[in-house]
Amino acid sequence: MGKIYLGFLMLSHALLGARFEMKDLAQRNLILINSDAQIERTVAISHFVSGWVEVDPDKLESLTGEFELDVRTLDTGLELKNIQIREQLLASHEFPIATGTLNVSLGALKTKLIDGKPLTVKVNCVFKIKNRTQTLPVNVKLTYFKEGELSRQRLTGNLLKLSATWDVDLMAFGIIIPEKFSALIAKTLPVSLDMVGSDHLPNNALSLPEGIKKK
Repeated sequence: MGKIYLGFLMLSHALLGARFEMKDLAQRNLILINSDAQIERTVAISHFVSGWVEVDPDKLESLTGEFELDVRTLDTGLELKNIQIREQLLASHEFPIATGTLNVSLGALKTKLIDGKPLTVKVNCVFKIKNRTQTLPVNVKLTYFKEGELSRQRLTGNLLKLSATWDVDLMAFGIIIPEKFSALIAKTLPVSLDMVGSDHLPNNALSLPEGIKKK
């Protein structure tokens, strides 16, 4: 019975591929939102974005994953602008988390991820913002790194770097820009995301390349 159960686990893993946990204790993941409005440009960033991606580097047939952003952590560098974006537009007190979900077939590619070589694909991602759900096209760049001297500068284990860009139409998510902000905040916001995940997630600071920081 034990051998059958072990065989089932191995088969399940083979079918699902490797799971890369994109939860960085050092908070080096990044999401950037760019508002290029009529008379003002604003850039909001956050390092409080995390998630996971599941893919088989040797047989790139599917790509699944999820990520989430705590919108309360978006920072423009200006407190007044932070209030406008976080509270007045995104209602962060009521909807603190925005999410994205990937579940796409890449079978037509008939390719694999090569160590250190980026691969770009265009996929659809389901986003949920302010309790509204929309499916948007996303440009995704994947770069796989087998564990070695280079990869351990970031995290232990085999790594997957995910870089993605997409546009968010605020109206599609029921976000109405007040008239007094109409020239200050754009209606469509280009977004870029960069996350690195490991198939051997560190569970304490000792597993990070820099170890425990001295006080």
